[in-house]
Amino acid sequence: MKLLNNDSGDLRYGVGLLAVHSAISLSDAISVGLTGDRGKYQDHTQAARELKRLCASNKVSDVQGIRHFEWLLGRKNAIAYEDRRFGDDSMRLAVEKAERFNVWAYNHFKEILRGE
Repeated sequence: MKLLNNDSGDLRYGVGLLAVHSAISLSDAISVGLTGDRGKYQDHTQAARELKRLCASNKVSDVQGIRHFEWLLGRKNAIAYEDRRFGDDSMRLAVEKAERFNVWAYNHFKEILRGE
């Protein structure tokens, strides 16, 4: 994402899509690590609900990171399927949200995500 984010033009589309899909993949990794199964959701907002449930069952009370995940999921269709371009400010915000979700996930699920 960082390399693509420094370029312009059509690569901007890729940055937003990577931001969203990296968060979805990270959520799946947490789910697999905790339950052995990954979500197979048509509607990815279900992944955020499942992650909240997993947090509750694993005594993770800080769910701020999930808000970043939800923000990304809320813009997934706009980034992936709409003809209008996702602006530079929105793209930077998408990268920021993905990075914040990543930090949150590794802080709360480091044993699972780092294989420790």
